[in-house]
Amino acid sequence: MTTTDHRPSAPAEGLRARRRRQTRADLHAATLRLVRELGFAKVTVEMISTEVGVSPRTFFNYFPSKEAALFALPGALPAPLADRFAEGPGQDTDAVLRDLGDVLADHLQEAAPSPRELEDILRIAEGVPSVLATFLAQCEAVERDLAGVIALRTGTPADGADAELLAGLAMATVRSGLKRWSQQSDHSAGPAASVREAFTALRALFGRAAVQ
Repeated sequence: MTTTDHRPSAPAEGLRARRRRQTRADLHAATLRLVRELGFAKVTVEMISTEVGVSPRTFFNYFPSKEAALFALPGALPAPLADRFAEGPGQDTDAVLRDLGDVLADHLQEAAPSPRELEDILRIAEGVPSVLATFLAQCEAVERDLAGVIALRTGTPADGADAELLAGLAMATVRSGLKRWSQQSDHSAGPAASVREAFTALRALFGRAAVQ
């Protein structure tokens, strides 16, 4: 039995939280739309803010830069998912990877970009050094947070080799699953299934290595 069998109900989202989430999503969508139309260099924070109907000051309440506004990729695990993973049974590598795949897939199901959006963001990042640097910094921040959650589960230091290696493996596996999903002709199932498949393949690799 995995940790997905008994999931506590998420607390209801308040009106203020919904508005903030919508404003963030609107700012991201406007940024991506304007960059597609005009090119990254020509887009300003003022243009993005005007598009959404907010002030530049409000923009900076949500994003530190226009580079950051391009990315609405899933960030750190929400507390309910992080707690579910940290409190799960088993500290061996297979159990940790199994449950990591489970919670990360659930997180992506709620927050993943569309295939076209993912492709556009990565294409822009490849051509604009500041965007690529922001993307890599965000990935590193998520990885550090994930290492901390893994450390809670395994009882190891957050900056230790075990937690860092497992967090790095998990992020690489998520990227592999997302890439495969974006390349599929049918995206109706969402990215979670592809991410779960990627984690299953990773666990199988570890299993084969263990018996050799």
